[in-house]
Amino acid sequence: MVGLKHLVKFVSLGLVSAALSHTDPVLVGQTFLAGSTDPTEGSTPWALTSHGVSEKLFTVNKHGDIVPQIAVGVVKISDLVWEVTLKRGYKFSNGIPVDPQTVADSLMELNAKNDSAQSSLGSITATPQGDMKVRIESERPTHVMDAVLAEWVFVIFTKDSLGNFVFTGPYIIENYASDHIDLAPNRYYDDQSLKRPMIEIKKFSDGHDLAKGVENNEIDIAFHLPIDTLPALREADGVKVKSFEVGYHYMAFHNTDRLKDVRVRKAIDLAIDRMVLSQALAGGKGTRSLFPDYSPYFLDESDPHGDPSAAEALLEEAGWSLNSSNGKREKQGEELTINLVAYPHRPGLVIMQPLIEEAINDLGINVNSILTGMDWSETQKIIDERSFDLLLWAQHTLPAGDPLWFLSTFFRSDGGSNHANLQSDTVDSMLDELSLAEDHDERVALTAATQKSILEKVPVSNLVTPYWHVGLSERMADYEPWGSDYYVIRSDLFLSNPSNEGVSMQAESSSVRLMFAHMHTMLAHLIISGLIGVAAAF
Repeated sequence: MVGLKHLVKFVSLGLVSAALSHTDPVLVGQTFLAGSTDPTEGSTPWALTSHGVSEKLFTVNKHGDIVPQIAVGVVKISDLVWEVTLKRGYKFSNGIPVDPQTVADSLMELNAKNDSAQSSLGSITATPQGDMKVRIESERPTHVMDAVLAEWVFVIFTKDSLGNFVFTGPYIIENYASDHIDLAPNRYYDDQSLKRPMIEIKKFSDGHDLAKGVENNEIDIAFHLPIDTLPALREADGVKVKSFEVGYHYMAFHNTDRLKDVRVRKAIDLAIDRMVLSQALAGGKGTRSLFPDYSPYFLDESDPHGDPSAAEALLEEAGWSLNSSNGKREKQGEELTINLVAYPHRPGLVIMQPLIEEAINDLGINVNSILTGMDWSETQKIIDERSFDLLLWAQHTLPAGDPLWFLSTFFRSDGGSNHANLQSDTVDSMLDELSLAEDHDERVALTAATQKSILEKVPVSNLVTPYWHVGLSERMADYEPWGSDYYVIRSDLFLSNPSNEGVSMQAESSSVRLMFAHMHTMLAHLIISGLIGVAAAF
């Protein structure tokens, strides 16, 4: 008992000492944070992976290739059955080994609770098979199970004795709050854990607030910056700006429940000048293709410039005549009015919104522009109530390198994010056919046919594939952004060529802090178990 008591005093004093002496953590500034630590909730698993906390069985590397992460590989047993082999020795951040039962439980819970986990496969049954294998039987077939399991929703997790979620990524959450998250290296990840810096992710109100923090040298990694802030930042001391083309697309979903006439939707699509948008964004490419031009699934021979004359003709054909006295489109005495909604988490959407409003206004259509707040629940309320006519959206359409996930999620009749509420037996059948195709050329051809069928119905107007801009401090100058914002914090995040003293201090700080944190956890378990009393401890 005396030995434990001295250990407790040592731990308590050590925690104070480490907190006072450790170097500043790397500060990552963003306009979004994970809404919780529960991976079954909405886009939370995507955010946790972006934060470096969670991982999947397979992932996408910097070259866009699907590679194993927690798994070793996957083999097809039949059209609806696949078998995944797990890596041996892989551990959760609490030191518990990843085993087939836990992986099966993760997949089953995600599939039952998160709609996005049903987009590609429908309902699944996952069962442990022994010898580090998990069998997955799906409602819908797929030819690329590794790409499906690389989708952002399929993170692997467990829960500790208190019900807290535990993951496998290079970082663990030390402290979670609504405006910031403190991360510490996961000591069970690999032999580089003690070299990784402590990290604080801080949520900023908008991109311009984020840019101010960069200019004041308060942020190490700023993801990502509005284009109108770049000239000043490039002149600022100690700041480096990196720009890169992302797999995201900026698009506008048409609410087919409100804009029922496809001619009206087509008129709006034609009126939008994608060249104007890309110029305003200071980069990117205007396109109607649902997939980027560096992929085999790119399909667009249209003119990216606006065509107001063709748009006006379609509106006249649909019965929306121009009232010359007030310049408004009217039908049976009612003026045509749309609600144009954007959210601020993607600065590019905010830049495009007034330009799109102007193009639509010029047709004689009234536009109510709505910019929601930083709390996602405000945007979600509009989506749930279906009170939008046009919803500006940013989406990575090839997050796992295959087009099926995006097409199924957003355009299948029962898709989890079918914001347009497209209901098409034709599209559903084409998606079923695409899910069965194994030959690459066949998949490219089927994807092109499906994309063409979708765009003919105009549930969405794809607008621009943008460039994003990341601000970096001197100590993170070697940071390389890739994978859009799916992988902001990664296992290769280290300080950029700091002094030897800096390396030593950072490593020592992380090492000491991690050591005391784990000793403190051990002590807590001893107290809870009754092996020592609180009075004896303190």
